[in-house]
Formats: sequence, structure tokens, C-alpha cells
Amino acid sequence: MTTTCRSCGRPLRTGARFCTACGAPAVTAPTPAATPGSTSATTSATTRAADPRAGAVAAPASGLGAAFFGAATVGVGPRLLAFLVDCVVVALVATLVLVLGGPVLAALVAVEIAVGVVVWEARTGCTFGNLALGLRAARQEAPYAPGLRRGALRALVVAAGHLVAGVGQWLVIGSVAFDRGALHQGWHDRVARAVVVDVRRSGPTAASPVAPAAPVSTLAPVAPVAASGTGGSVATVGSRVPSPSGVSAVSSGSTSATRPAPPVTGARVVPVVVLTLDTGEAMTVGGPGVIGRAPRPTPGERCDHVVSMDDPERSLSRTHAHFGVDADGFWVRDAGSGNGTVVVLPSGQALVVGADRPSRVPSGATVRIGDRWFAVDVPR
Repeated sequence: MTTTCRSCGRPLRTGARFCTACGAPAVTAPTPAATPGSTSATTSATTRAADPRAGAVAAPASGLGAAFFGAATVGVGPRLLAFLVDCVVVALVATLVLVLGGPVLAALVAVEIAVGVVVWEARTGCTFGNLALGLRAARQEAPYAPGLRRGALRALVVAAGHLVAGVGQWLVIGSVAFDRGALHQGWHDRVARAVVVDVRRSGPTAASPVAPAAPVSTLAPVAPVAASGTGGSVATVGSRVPSPSGVSAVSSGSTSATRPAPPVTGARVVPVVVLTLDTGEAMTVGGPGVIGRAPRPTPGERCDHVVSMDDPERSLSRTHAHFGVDADGFWVRDAGSGNGTVVVLPSGQALVVGADRPSRVPSGATVRIGDRWFAVDVPR
């Protein structure tokens, strides 16, 4: 059983589905072994993995997707109490500054703290009240922090409530009571497509227990990949564009790099893996690399591939994840990103990738990084 959070290392309550410290999902079940199939089966699996919504597990009764690991949204009571805690914290600090420095300085400090809380919640889902009650703000469609754009939208709606006799903000928060659906969204949540979940309580889920991917034991060194005049490859990926036929198969004409001959580690052949990005662009991978919004290799470590993905909403960290190929296949490791890295198996099962050690990714799986994703395929 998992006893500590794979993201922050804090102890986990027995049976917890989320870490109450950082909000990361807690996963405990063993990983099902990937079974090799025919070429057509692999292509079909890649088709399902290429779009995480295709073939996804049915949403549980909570109204949230299976990736939320059974966490439930909360009603109006906890939401109002969490907002009250936030207001009390801001008021206490502002009162102290008022006594020591006067009303102008107190007003400035109150505004700065309020803005800081908005940014904090947008980036992590946390506020003072959310931490006290074990709540987290998240995107409606995935267990990630709302992000600055959605966080700002929520804050603007609440701020508009302040203009209504100074109490309209309570009506905005209390509008959660008007939502009879399972998501329990207030007016500000609906505008920003956000939800608030209780990370201390697990609810019913239609998905089977989610498991961490099998860890990589000892990663064998990979022979350098030949490249014309360079020691590696750099790919810059633009905004996402729809692909008429999806990205179920990768042809030689759609690859962004020439497929190298498989390197050999001792007596074992290191496979060449094709990564198909959510833009439809494909590239071959034969060694270690990094991916993110503006990734930088770790000094002193070998890096054959640097993949930069355009991300206006900044759901990606600068260096979001490390990846690579060895004789046992493709692996990925989170780089301490803000929104995490998740592997979606061909079966639809979601596996959270830790930052402490690499995790195996079978052919036909999809790796989600923030709002972006890429499919993994090992040509046979």
C-alpha cells in the first residue's frame, strides 16, 4: 500500500485517493502487464490513445472524470466556510497593518494578499480555506490546477460581487447551492469551467483502482543516435491543430526526423520509438530527452531530444518531463511539474507518473502533460 505521496512525500491517510497536502492523486494498485499484439491491434490502440477522450472510462456518479480517482465535489457549506477562512486571513493581516501603518497601506496590503491568493489557487488549487478544509480547485475536465486564465475569470466574477453592497461576493460563492448537478458549480465556476473537490474523501468511481506505472529498475546506457552534424534533435511544436484522420498511424512522410537504426546495448537491441504529438507531428526517439514549454536539459546529463511545445495557457512547466528509450522500451519521468504527468494506457486506465523514478510506457499509450499530450508507438 502507498504510505507517502509520490509528488510531495507527505504521509497519506489509509485509503486516501488524494494527498491532503498537495492534492496529487494517490495510487496503489499493481500495473497490468502490457501484452504485445499484432500491428493492427497496435495501430488501433494508438488511435484510442491519441485522443484521451476516445475510449475513456465512463464518468463516475460524482460527475467528474475517472482521472479524478473518485474524489467528490463539495456543496455550498464547505465552499462558504473556505471563503470565510480566506476573508478572515486577509482581514487579520490588513487590521494589523492598519494599526501599524495606516489605512492606505492596509488597503494596499489587503489587495496584494487577495491577488496572491488568486494566483496561488490558479497555480495549485489551494487557498488558506481550501487547505484548512482539504479542498482543491481544479479544472472541470481534468485533475489539474485551474491555471491563470481560468483563475482570473473566477476571481473577476467574485470581485464583481463585491460591488453589490459589499455582500454580493457571498451570493456568488453561495450560488453553488443553485446547482442541482453533481459538479456543484457556482456562477464563477461555470464561467471558468472549474470545480472544487474534497481531496480527503473518496467517492464512488466507475474505474478500477489506478496504479503507478512499473518503475524502471536500472536504466542501461543508450548508444548515441546518429544525426547529421549534431548530437541530438530539437523539435519546436506550435499550437494544436486538428488532424482529419487523427494520429493513429505514423508514416515515414510525417516524421520530423529520419528514423535512426536501433542502437544496441550489449546484446540487447534498443527499440526506436515514435512519438506523435497532439499537433499531429511525429518524431522518432532513440535516446533520452526533455519536453515542456521551454525545456532545458539537466547539466551534465546526456540529452538527445529537446521537445518544446507551444502552450499559451501555461499548463506545461518549462521542463515538464524527462523521457527516454532503453532496451526495455520507452520511459517517462515527471520533472517536478506543476500539473503533473499521467500515462493513459490503451485500456483507458490512467497512471500517475512520479518525479522520483522513471515509469514504463507501453506502445499504444498516451502521455498527458498539462493540457497537451503525445502518443507512444513502437513500430514492429
